This record gives sequence, structure tokens and C-alpha cells, in this order.
Amino acid sequence: MLHHYKIYVLLVLAIAITACGISRRVAELEEPAETAFKTENYRDALNYYEEIIELKNSRDHEISGKTWYRAGVSAWELEQTGKAIEYLEQAEREDYTSETGFFIMARAYREIDNLSLEITSLENYLENYPDGESADEMRIRLFDTYLESNNLDGALELWHDLEDLAPGNAGILESWFILNRRLDREDKLKSIALKLYDADNKNVTALEYLGHHYFWLAENRYQEEMDAYENNRTRKQYRQLLDAFDLINEHFRISRDYFEQLMDINPRPAYAEYLGNIYLRFGNDEKAEYYHQRSLEL
Repeated sequence: MLHHYKIYVLLVLAIAITACGISRRVAELEEPAETAFKTENYRDALNYYEEIIELKNSRDHEISGKTWYRAGVSAWELEQTGKAIEYLEQAEREDYTSETGFFIMARAYREIDNLSLEITSLENYLENYPDGESADEMRIRLFDTYLESNNLDGALELWHDLEDLAPGNAGILESWFILNRRLDREDKLKSIALKLYDADNKNVTALEYLGHHYFWLAENRYQEEMDAYENNRTRKQYRQLLDAFDLINEHFRISRDYFEQLMDINPRPAYAEYLGNIYLRFGNDEKAEYYHQRSLEL
């Protein structure tokens, strides 16, 4: 019995000594870990914090949110996305959050293509730091993720916070155009497309919309005026037809210019087909044949 008691005492002492050793080692690591983190020596910082985590885990000791957070930031700076996510998620569970943490989480989830968690991190950032250093960037990205996830109501509501950033910003304007097109707000598309074209005169979305818009504006008016003349062959109706041709041809010329730009950027059969049809309306059979042939070859 005495023998068993001695073994028990020795075991308790061994555990106590080990625990003291772990606590001492953790204390030794904390100062250099903090110094490395503050001086942006993230490789050493991560090594220190991971050793602290491992030591505390080995004895089921509580790991602070601050430790998880700094390990996560260090991992992110070292382009270790998986570890960054794991550690920052643990920091959040310990209610340790920051502007930088939400920013990194949003970027990290985007990197691994997890849209729903990226949206959550973007929303968390803006809810907690609406005037943060990266707030505008986060709003722009959240707007795009709402479009990507087909949350059109969310995107429309968020637009009020983005409108002042839109002038001259092709990325925002293109997203705004896409949202309005999905919402079938046809009355707004031309205005947005023109602003988008002014911001980036090689933007395919703007060029395609404007090319189609002016083509069908001209073609539909052409068909209407020709039908009217066929049904009423009077001098008055003929003069009206000739007067209408000025505007019709002007719209065809505008459409032509947009489609020629598109052909320069990325030749496609549809663009060539439109150009062929435009030159038919101009009575230029040679160019019409050229573009119709190209539409078959592309």
C-alpha cells in the first residue's frame, strides 16, 4: 500500500513539474513572440505562437484570442492561407476580432473561393468598421459578391453607399450596369453604359450595349419609315422618309463605330454580322460582303 502511495506521489510531482515547465516555457516564448510580431518578423512570430499553441494544447490550457489572432495574421503575411483561416476563426470564437482580422478573413475566403463566408466577413467588417481604412474596398467587393450570389436587393441597398465612388470607376459602373440589367431597368442602361464607356472606352460591356442599342434604334426606325412609305407613296411621305434617313444613318454610324472597336478588341462573328448589316444599309455592298464573309470565317 505504501509502495503504491509513493508511486502516486511521484506521479503527481512529475505532472506538477511538467506543468511548471510548460508554463515557464510559454512565459519565455511570449515576449519574443510579441517582439517579432510588432516588428513584422512574421516567420519567427508564427513559430513562437505555434509553439505556444502546441504547448497549451498538450495540457488543455486555454489559448487566448490574442494568440490565435497573431498567429493568424502572421500566417496570412507568410501566404499560408489555410493556417490563417484556422487561427483567425479560433480568434473569433474567443471574441477577439479587429479591423485587420475581418479584412484578412474576407481576402482569405475569396482566395479559397468560399463565397458565403467571404460575404459574412465583408459584412462583419462594414458592420463593425463602417469608416475603416479599407471600408470602400470592402463595400465594392461586397456589392460584387451580392451580384455573384444573386442577392439583388442587397446590392441595390448597398448602392447608396457606393454611388459617390462610381464616377470614373469602370469596375463599379460595370457592376451597376449588370445589376440594372438583371432588374430589367431598361430606362437606366443607356445612361450607365455611356458613363462606363467614358470611364473605359475599351469596356466590352459598354461597347456591346451601345452598339446594339444604336443599331436597333436605327433599324427599327428604318423599318417603320419604309413601311409607312410603302403604305402611303406620297411626296409628303417620301420627304418624311428622307428626313428620317439623316437620323437613321447617324445612329447606324454610331453603332458601326462601337462594333469596329469591338472587332479590334476581340473579333467575333456577331460583331462582323452587325457591321455587314450596317454597310448594307449604307449601300456599301463591298464592305457588307467583306464583313458577312468574316462572320462566317471567325
